[in-house]
Amino acid sequence: MTAARRIAMVVLSAISMLGLLLAVASLAFGRLDGVAFYVAVMAVTAFGVAYLWRGERALRKAAEASLPPEARPVRRIPRRPITFPLIESLLTFAFWYAVAVGVDRVVTGATSVFTLAAVAPFAAFMLATITIAGRHMAFRLTAEDDERP
Repeated sequence: MTAARRIAMVVLSAISMLGLLLAVASLAFGRLDGVAFYVAVMAVTAFGVAYLWRGERALRKAAEASLPPEARPVRRIPRRPITFPLIESLLTFAFWYAVAVGVDRVVTGATSVFTLAAVAPFAAFMLATITIAGRHMAFRLTAEDDERP
């Protein structure tokens, strides 16, 4: 019964994803009736997966409840959430903005309004995002390495 549920969930998930892709293709060809049909197929299969998943979780909980307390799986303790470093982000953004404007000035010999209003903010945002995310991932990974016995 459980294997059949899992196979059904995988098949319905695949049909749902195919419906989403075909809805996008129908939209590209201007077929709004096709978009509506494929979105409906996607919604029905997604609800089917949710229904089957709910049953699967109920079966798993019932199986765990029948075990003695010492044989039950250990509950996972979630990690502490990552807080958003606002000041660090603003300073990093300002640094990369200055670098982008400086590089434009060196390469083109002048700084245009387009560079100041479009190119430099986009480059600064992307580089600041990569910098902050990379830094926090690196520190989080090394902190997890330190916690292991």
